[in-house]
Amino acid sequence: MGGGIKLFDFSAKQKTYTIGGTVIGGDPGLTPTVMVGSMFYKGDKTVENRAEGVFRENEAESLLRKAEEASDLTGLSTMIDLIAENAVAAASYLDFMVDATDMPIFLDIVSEDGLMESLRYASDHGMMDGIIVNSLNPHSSERLYETITETGCTSSVLLLHSTEHMLTSNKDALVEKMVPKAEAAGVENILMDTAVIDIPSLGLATEAIHRIKDRYGYPCGCGAHNAVASWKRLKKKYSVDAVKVAVGVVNALPVAIGADFVIYGPLKNADTIYPAVAMINAAYSQQMIEKRVRPSRDHPRFRIG
Repeated sequence: MGGGIKLFDFSAKQKTYTIGGTVIGGDPGLTPTVMVGSMFYKGDKTVENRAEGVFRENEAESLLRKAEEASDLTGLSTMIDLIAENAVAAASYLDFMVDATDMPIFLDIVSEDGLMESLRYASDHGMMDGIIVNSLNPHSSERLYETITETGCTSSVLLLHSTEHMLTSNKDALVEKMVPKAEAAGVENILMDTAVIDIPSLGLATEAIHRIKDRYGYPCGCGAHNAVASWKRLKKKYSVDAVKVAVGVVNALPVAIGADFVIYGPLKNADTIYPAVAMINAAYSQQMIEKRVRPSRDHPRFRIG
């Protein structure tokens, strides 16, 4: 009898990028999952004025140090999803981040105009090496693509979300429409976000991750935390422990299907989410060893014991 189906014997060669010193993409079990934690979001208690980007720097820095510690303990890399109300706030946050950490930044601005202005600010201040546009979507304007070219930004998330493709895991049409435009704008490091908006879409998004990696090889992930955020009665109906388990499972699920990154919600949750994801990384590393490929000594396999 044959050996059966190999979950991660992808048809396409897997793409691997180095963005701001952090490696992302490749074969599950070899390259550690990149954990993307959010800062300065609506409801972030460190923020005092979202419109002006006023925040308590000592508390924000403490969150960064705790995320760095979680990375050291687990072997998982961290990137920051920097959420800003506008370009003024983004400039304040970016100035802080440049001094406080070397972690790459998903630049996540509420409006497209704000995103374009923030890209110009980052370019003018020599910050572009670790900047990732979050995100280009099927409705992004030509002006945004032009700004990406003008500022020399080479990394972007492609958000594979549209009403036409909302109820399917087959995102091929979006990939094939958006990739050429991104590449023409100068984007070299393309990350695919398969779009989670609620619990049912998490199932489609995870299947889409495997499909895209198999067919195209691009690094893929999703905002898995949106599934929990949309679960309105979770905290009312179940215990605190049950909520914590649900958060861990939701963020680990895409990784179990091969996700290269996961946007897991507030950065402050790093210490509770990283171990579950690291365990999956360690388990899947054995598949690479079976292929006579040994992960590096910094891999979760060698960190979590």
